[in-house]
Amino acid sequence: MKALWWMIIGGGWLGLAGGAAAGAEQARVQWFGQSFFQFTASNGTRVVIDPFDNTYFNYPIPKDLTADVLLVTHEHNDHRNVGIIGGTPLVCRSQKGVGKFERGGVTVTGTAAFHDENHGAERGPDTIYSFTIDGVRFCHVGDLGCLLTDEQIKNIGPVDVLLLPVGGFFTLDTAKLDKLVAQLNPRVVVPMHFKTRYTPKLPIATVDDFLRGKSNVKQLGSAAFTVGKADLPSRQEIWVLEMK
Repeated sequence: MKALWWMIIGGGWLGLAGGAAAGAEQARVQWFGQSFFQFTASNGTRVVIDPFDNTYFNYPIPKDLTADVLLVTHEHNDHRNVGIIGGTPLVCRSQKGVGKFERGGVTVTGTAAFHDENHGAERGPDTIYSFTIDGVRFCHVGDLGCLLTDEQIKNIGPVDVLLLPVGGFFTLDTAKLDKLVAQLNPRVVVPMHFKTRYTPKLPIATVDDFLRGKSNVKQLGSAAFTVGKADLPSRQEIWVLEMK
C-alpha cells in the first residue's frame, strides 16, 4: 500500500513511510477525538465536521482552527460547538445541511438520516455528509443509529473513506455496523466516536469490540493521515487513529 502516514511531533508533521508520487494530490485528515475532524485539500480548502465542547469528555479543544466549510451532523453538544471555528465558512448544520452545497471546489452532499432506529423519536435527526477532496470520496455519518435505505445509499454516492462511529450505545451496535459497512462498501473505514482515556464517563465501547475478529486492520499510531486516490488500498482496510 502506498499510503503516507503522518504524526504530529513538536507541532510539525513528520512522514512515516513512503507515499504517492511527488506532486500527487492528497487530502490531509486530522482527528481531534470523538467525531471531530478537519480535512485539508491540497489547494488549502478546509472542511471541518462536528466540533465539540467539553460537556461529556476531556478531549483538548483545538485553538485557531479555520474552515471554508463547516458541517454539523446533529444538534448535540459534542457535535455543534461552531463558535471555536474561525473564518467565514459555509455552514451546513443538521437538518439544514440536507441537500447539495459548494465552496472552494468542494461539493458537499447532505443526506437525511436518524440518530436512532425509531425515526428520530429517541435522539432526533442525523445528517450524513459526503464530499470529494483530491479525488477521494469521504463519508461522515455522524451519530447514525439506523441502517440505510437504498435511496439514502444512492444519495450518498460511492465511498472511498468512511468515518464510522463504533462505540455503540448512542449509535449502531457492532453487528449492525458490519452491515452498514457492507451497504456503503468503502475502501477504508476510519473508526470514530469510541471510548478512550478522554471519555471515562461515556457509556460507549472501545474500538476493540468493532475490531475483534478482523484481520484488515492498520494501527496508524497517530491522529492524522494523508490520502490521495492512488493511496487507497485495493481491498478494504480499517485505519485506526490514536489520540496521544
